[in-house]
Amino acid sequence: MSLRVVVREIREFPATAIFSASWIILFGMMVVGRLGDSPRPTLWRVLALGIGEAHRFGDLTLRDLSNGEYWRLATCNFVHYSVLHIGLNLFAFYLLGTLLESWYGSWRLVAIYGATGIGGNLLSALVRSRIGGNPLLHSGGGSVVIMGLIGLCATAGWRSRSSGDRELTWQMLKALGITGALGIVFPRYIDNWGHAGGAIVGLPIGLAHHRLLAGRGRPATWGLGALTALFLIGCGLAQVAADRREVPARSEAELRARVAASINAYRVLQAVELLARQGQSGGAAPPLAHLLESQAEFFDRGAARASYARALALARGAAERALAEPELQALHEDLLAIRKQLRGEVAGDLSELRKYQRALNRRGPS
Repeated sequence: MSLRVVVREIREFPATAIFSASWIILFGMMVVGRLGDSPRPTLWRVLALGIGEAHRFGDLTLRDLSNGEYWRLATCNFVHYSVLHIGLNLFAFYLLGTLLESWYGSWRLVAIYGATGIGGNLLSALVRSRIGGNPLLHSGGGSVVIMGLIGLCATAGWRSRSSGDRELTWQMLKALGITGALGIVFPRYIDNWGHAGGAIVGLPIGLAHHRLLAGRGRPATWGLGALTALFLIGCGLAQVAADRREVPARSEAELRARVAASINAYRVLQAVELLARQGQSGGAAPPLAHLLESQAEFFDRGAARASYARALALARGAAERALAEPELQALHEDLLAIRKQLRGEVAGDLSELRKYQRALNRRGPS
């Protein structure tokens, strides 16, 4: 597709283009944010398996709703978890979004996006809450909206007298069936209740197909679309504000996890030295090197990097023979240098942790 064609498509279908671009931008922000995590998500997770929850970017859980974060019913429709996830949804949304935008106009598509996305997620949340669904299960993606558009097109085609539109109904019904079958086969990766909710909301909207066509361009049409757009923007701003409020608590949790991991690494160093002092060799010694390698992210850095390399070489040598006393002393000194670096890092983290705790105590419960 040439640049000229892309520009023409954006001009003809601005609402579809803006929604699609917002998905891509948000996904890019999620990936960049995950690159700072330890461990970083693998390429396979980014491409297909998913990079994990996106609480700070607006995805949805029942617990969030119970805490009053109702704006997530809208923001979760913009969140995607992998390249495969967003790629499939972009393809489907482009086909359906441009079709509906050509029928009803851009502002009407904005209103339909809001109605199907929010309404579908609300129905899904009500059902999952009723049946005792997992309150910590994260859900997100534009597929709820897409299923709403499929449902709308199904009933719109059925209401039409055109044979071509009747064929559209048949195609949409097949899409609903295929999606439902995939949801049964892959329930872990597909939000079945969200899909069902979006379709249920979209089906009755399609019954007003002729009225929607007749109302294109009227003030009430673009007025409703503009109000929906402002509402969606407001939901996004609410998520940004909530994320800023959560920064101290999130930083405290990250520091706690880092301190716990550092303490575990410190204990590994103690275990390595104890095993080496016991003179284990042959089949019993390989765990020394394995233990050091398991904590490389803590040991193989900073001023202690050279000490770690020497200690790892000695640990590997212990797999073949018992270490001599000079070697044990050298191992002790290298492990001591690594422990010194760890103690300094833990002390710094604990100091930061106390600052966050004091800040949270001053704020009080939210």
